[in-house]
Amino acid sequence: MALLDHGWTEEQAQGLLDGLKLTGSVPDWKPEHLQRLCDWCSDRRKNPNAAEAQLEFVAYDLCGSHSALGMALKKARTREAAQRAVDPYVKILQR
Repeated sequence: MALLDHGWTEEQAQGLLDGLKLTGSVPDWKPEHLQRLCDWCSDRRKNPNAAEAQLEFVAYDLCGSHSALGMALKKARTREAAQRAVDPYVKILQR
């Protein structure tokens, strides 16, 4: 899983997944973030509707543009703490 490859624990990854509520279809994100996802996927020849590509994009985003939130996620020790840590990121993305 892309999230585990970036050094997050299973609890941290699951907390992020719980918050994002990805279903493997077009995520319910603000248009500008959907466009960023589509551009990122296009550059890498990935399907933006695939959950794995979406997770890879989120991992990339949390290690880059939103690295402070990615670091907060890495400090979380439980699934619930991880979900709270990424809540601001989820609010940035979702409508």
